[in-house]
Amino acid sequence: MIKNTKYFMQIKKLLYGFILFFCIPIIDNTVIANDSFPVDNIYIDIISQDITLARNKATKKAILIGLEKLLSWKLNNKDYKVINLKIKNSENLEVKNFVTGYKIHYEVLSNINYKADFSVFYNLKEISSWLDSHKIYFHDNSHVKTMILNANFKNFKNWRLLITNLKNIDEVIEYNILSIFYDNALIRASINVKNESSLFNAFNKSRIDIQKILNVHNGYNISLIDLKKDSVESLNIESKKEPSILLTE
Repeated sequence: MIKNTKYFMQIKKLLYGFILFFCIPIIDNTVIANDSFPVDNIYIDIISQDITLARNKATKKAILIGLEKLLSWKLNNKDYKVINLKIKNSENLEVKNFVTGYKIHYEVLSNINYKADFSVFYNLKEISSWLDSHKIYFHDNSHVKTMILNANFKNFKNWRLLITNLKNIDEVIEYNILSIFYDNALIRASINVKNESSLFNAFNKSRIDIQKILNVHNGYNISLIDLKKDSVESLNIESKKEPSILLTE
């Protein structure tokens, strides 16, 4: 009877830990202020055997990554390089003072590998005051536009490459994947461009084809530029020549 009771208690503890692990991503959030600025899509992948230690380490890392992303948007290139160097070389800077809250959208602990997706919310007034002390100021971001991107892809590998190229576009400030299916996805993105011409140039340089969607305000179709695509066939002109490779810059 005693053995059975001990066994039951062990099972109960394991079950409680299992439930706690899957509930934490929903409730493990600090208070989010109304005047805070969010930075989304902060993906963390670290090595740790303890979920509590892993979460604390991942949160600190997410705050730093999010702050770098925010500053890269709010500052010009020269000021960003200066202040980013100060952050990396400073041992006394409490970046947590810039944070009003954070949210863990999901977390996974597999063996010793911990992965999580964060959103971090920053206090722009606190950050601005700190920048003022270094004679650095936020620049005008009046050209930032919110756009809906209808992404088309052939397979998962094609999709990952498309997202990688999207991340490498300097003008893309933030993006959120609204929905995803087996061959297309809907993405909402904040993009800093002066006009549509500069938008096309920015995407094409990153090997992404972009086309305006008719009758949709700030809506665009995007896909990877196929370097093996036959430009002659695309114009429906018959030719006996070998397919040529079209390179676009």
